[in-house]
Parts: sequence; C-alpha cells; structure tokens
Amino acid sequence: MWRFAAARATGKSHLKSGLPCQDRLACMVLPHDALLAVIADGAGSAAMGEVGAEIAVNTIIAQLRCALEKGRSDFGALMREAAVQARVAVVSEAIKQGLEPRSFASTLLVLMLVPEGGAALQIGDGVMVVSDGGNGWSWVFWPQRGEYANTTYFLTDDDAIERIQVEALPGAISDIALMSDGLEPLALHYASKTVHDPFFNGMFRPLLRSDGADEVFHLSESLQQYLSSDQVGSRTDDDVSVILATRRNQDHSE
Repeated sequence: MWRFAAARATGKSHLKSGLPCQDRLACMVLPHDALLAVIADGAGSAAMGEVGAEIAVNTIIAQLRCALEKGRSDFGALMREAAVQARVAVVSEAIKQGLEPRSFASTLLVLMLVPEGGAALQIGDGVMVVSDGGNGWSWVFWPQRGEYANTTYFLTDDDAIERIQVEALPGAISDIALMSDGLEPLALHYASKTVHDPFFNGMFRPLLRSDGADEVFHLSESLQQYLSSDQVGSRTDDDVSVILATRRNQDHSE
C-alpha cells in the first residue's frame, strides 16, 4: 500500500516581496493501489501563477481519477488528455478574468501508477525520480529549458501541447519523488546528468520507517519544516514543493 508525504514552502524571495507560494500539489491513493501525484509550479513572472497552478492540479486530479474509476488503462493517452483539459481550464479562467493566459503560467509534473504500470508527464522543469527499491534512483524527465537562460516552458504557452513529454512507467517502481525546480540543485547533478542518490535516500528514510496514517501526516509536517529551513533556503530562494511516496514496508538499506 502506498504511503506518502507532501509539503510546500514559500521561498525567501517571495517572503521578502510579500508574495504567496505559487506552487501547488496533490497526491492521493485510490482503490486497487493506484497512486496519483501532481505538482504545478506557478511562474514567478506570472501575476496569477498560483491560480493557474491550482486550476491545473485540480483539473488533472479530477480527470485522472475519473478515468481510473472507469477502468481505463491507456495511461499515456490519459495523461495527454488530462493536460489538454488542464490547459483549457486555465485559459478559460484567464478569459473569464479578462487577462492574458500567460498571467496564469505554470509548469506541470504528473505521475500515475497502478500495480501493472503507469505513466508520467512533464511540461517545463522540476524533478521526477523513481526507484525499484534496489538499484538506486533514475530520473524520468530531465528539466526542460527554454530558449533563453533561466527559462522553461509553461502549460499556457501557445505550443504547450506539442511540448508535452510522456513516459510509460513499469509496475516494479516502489518509490517516487516529485519536486518543483527550486530543489533541482540539491536533487540533480547537472554536469553528469544524474540523480544525487544520497539526497533521496536521506529524504526517504523516515517515510520508509513510517507505519500508519497518523505518522505519515506528521512526516508531511516535518517535511514542510525542512523545506522552510536554512538548509534548503541557503541553496535556493525559490518556492519549493515535494511529494515522496513509497510502497515498501521498511528500510533495508542500512
């Protein structure tokens, strides 16, 4: 059975400016051991980025949950359809408010797993890594970079649908992590294009030892405290969000 911890924290740059955290996330376990995880990172340059991120997350979760309840198993197609619907919902809200869609810009990371397998989707940057519990960590997508330095792609871009990346996932995956781009420097080695395994091993150790919903709830609180700490803040001033999930029962790595 999947257990997860999830949290987000406002970056120092937003705290200094009096701005809210623009990251939004959702994670849930459905019947038949299905896991859904979504992170949307509202663009710092977008005045309504957090609104666009929230609409995207809520739409994706609703679409995928409904599809799984209907028994659909064409996971790649489901991912694309959900992303298209999320974009439609965000653009519709922009039109409703008389604003440009780019005012609601956000990136998007989505993961869906059932015992037989699943799929993942990316638009923009961020971190998504997986493990089978015995062979280290591997990234599902490398963060997308835009045409200019320190830029990426967003769900509201005119060519967003063409830039969607979708990957099939095997059923053997036991551990997954999604993170917004603020944690990329801690999670990924850019030069070697590899995952920083010790970072994830440390992050997952408390979750692997957890047992029961109450303990997992407290883990999310502890994760939020960690994301708000100087240990993270000294490496990034961006908003940060994390979803960690495992279906292993205990940590055999020590």
